[in-house]
Order: sequence, then structure tokens, then C-alpha cells
Amino acid sequence: MLGRRVVAAAGLVPVLVLIGACGAAGGDDVGGHKKSATARSASPAGLSPQLDQKGLDRLALTARDVPGYTVDTVTGKGSPVDHDMLKTYRAVTPAPCRPVYAAAELGSLHDFTAQVGEDVVSASDDLGQHASVGLSSYTLADARRVMTELRVALAKCTTAEIRPSAAHPDAGMGYSDTRSRSVSDYGDETLAFDATTVFAGGGPSVPVTVLVVRKDSTVATFLSLNPVQPPTVPQDIVDAQLKKLA
Repeated sequence: MLGRRVVAAAGLVPVLVLIGACGAAGGDDVGGHKKSATARSASPAGLSPQLDQKGLDRLALTARDVPGYTVDTVTGKGSPVDHDMLKTYRAVTPAPCRPVYAAAELGSLHDFTAQVGEDVVSASDDLGQHASVGLSSYTLADARRVMTELRVALAKCTTAEIRPSAAHPDAGMGYSDTRSRSVSDYGDETLAFDATTVFAGGGPSVPVTVLVVRKDSTVATFLSLNPVQPPTVPQDIVDAQLKKLA
């Protein structure tokens, strides 16, 4: 599980978010760009290589990359991870909206070779500027499919209430009021959307904003949510992560 942080005026309120991931020992980010090049899986000439776990670990944020924030690793970098969340994503209803649900959980419908999930939270801001950041490495073909499927789903699912199957333990949590939003171009492909969390039994509804960026065969997902004001992903978090992926 990835502990997603919700910001309230009085502080941070934890909200559970499920994310599938694949774990291995973490690595130092010193010289990360140079080291990551040697940790990439072999691939035919001319194709974008996918990262192995150690390579992706080195590209994940540390506190040195984002001064003024704390960075808590939840999946990857030696923390326990779970591929089984793909089963939850693939059982979501309505079926055309599954890519939206998966993206809001920092994942996709496709299995990955490596994944890292982190919570990045302001150490000093009373409003707790924050983001959950997920990195997933795929084959290049699957990374492109992740973006294509999400783009198609966002066009279809603006009025849907998107929920996982009742057969899964997280069945009470879903998303509604999904709407694409314009965003600056990052990486090779960029998508962004807003949504609202919905819970069975009338639980709290919380606005969520999501940014998804593909760089080669890696997909970076940024999420922020806030019950008291429109959520935003801090730009310095986005810039720092994409700099490491460049």
C-alpha cells in the first residue's frame, strides 16, 4: 500500500492508496543519471531500454533533490511491493474506465519491470504542499499503451462512477467527476486530469489531481489531493523528478 497524504488546514491526514509495484534494494542518487545508464536492461539498438529495479531506484527522488520536503519511500527502493494490484485495476467497473482508476492509484493495467512509489511532503508549509509520486518502467510498447489507453478512457469516463470490484478489499473507494485538464508538455507524452474520491457508505469526498508523464519507457505519475482547497502538484516536485528522468 502507498500511504497517500491528504492535506487539511490542521495538518496531514493519511489516506490509503493502493499501488502495484515490484521491489528490490534501493540505491544512492549521487551521479544517478550516469549510474542509471549502466543499470538499464539490454535492448535492441534503436529502442528505448526499460529500467531494471536498481536503475529505477536511482532515478527516484531523495530529500536532496527537493529541499524543504521530506521524501518517504513506500514501494521500491527496498520496500515491499505487490504486482497483484493489477488484478484490482483490471476488475474495475465500468470496464472502459479502468485506465483512469489505475492512474489515480499511480499504476496502469500493464505489468512492469520496476516500480517505485514515494510520498513527498513539505517540511515547513502549514498547508502541507505534497505529492505522491509513482515511477513505473515498462517495455516501450507498453509504456506507450499506458498513455494511449488513459487518453481514450478520459474521453469516455467524465460521467462515470469508477469503482473496483466488490471482490477486492479496497472496493469501497472509487472516483467520479473525472475531467481532463490542460497541462504543459513534459517528456514524450503528458496527460493530466482531476477527479473526486468516492467511498461506499457516504464517506468523505476529496478532490484529486493527477499528472502522468511518459519519458521513453518510464511513466511518472504525480498525485495530490486536498479536502479544503483545490489540489495542485507542486511544480518543484515535478521539475525535480523529470530532471532525473531526462
